Amino acid sequence: MKLDHIHITVNAKIDPSFKALPKDDAKRFVDRLLKEIHMKPLGPINWADAEDLDFPGQSFVQMITTSHCSLHFFNHKDGTNEIYFDLYSCKPFDSEKVVELLDEKFCLKEWHGVLYNRASDGKPQVRMIGTAAKEFMVAKVRN
Repeated sequence: MKLDHIHITVNAKIDPSFKALPKDDAKRFVDRLLKEIHMKPLGPINWADAEDLDFPGQSFVQMITTSHCSLHFFNHKDGTNEIYFDLYSCKPFDSEKVVELLDEKFCLKEWHGVLYNRASDGKPQVRMIGTAAKEFMVAKVRN
């Protein structure tokens, strides 16, 4: 039986007018994301406002039945905003839909990421995504 363990990361500069990610907004985003990629939550969202004011913003982690997703939003003093997003699952999902939803919510300006498939019965595959990304294949590590 083939199991695909898929991990997507997206690091992005986002719309400078985006100022905060309140818990209710984060929950609505996660609910829509999970609905679109056909996954289910495994408990409530874990959301936090930054206590370290050198890195102001908000973060969340949502455990899902097949693993987790997380997002960190930073609102920098120089007016730039960034997000760092991760989604890991042993159930396949549409990575393009994930990026589309991130763009719709946060207005991605410059971004890059990695799509990593650690297939259990084949070669792992790594694909760079985002601005000027290049695809490449990673060979299996020998024991």
